[in-house]
Amino acid sequence: MMRFKVAPLSGSFMLVAIFGFLFSLMVLAKASPTWALTIGFLSIIAFIASVISMTYSPVEEELLLDEHHSLRDKRVRIEWPTKKSSKKKKK
Repeated sequence: MMRFKVAPLSGSFMLVAIFGFLFSLMVLAKASPTWALTIGFLSIIAFIASVISMTYSPVEEELLLDEHHSLRDKRVRIEWPTKKSSKKKKK
């Protein structure tokens, strides 16, 4: 059996799925039931995908991304000499 890879999704993705479902129930159901059903169905699929991502996604890759940013901020900045500063030193 093939194993599938789960991509880490953001928390805002889950929030948009919830709001999309509520929007389709409250607003679109009155205007167009077909569109309400379609957007509600897509929102449910997005919510299920976000729950699967929250449960099974690899955390190590996400932690490595965060560590990279913290190391980048701690790195010492090197000031390389420019052409103007090298000419002043020669005189």
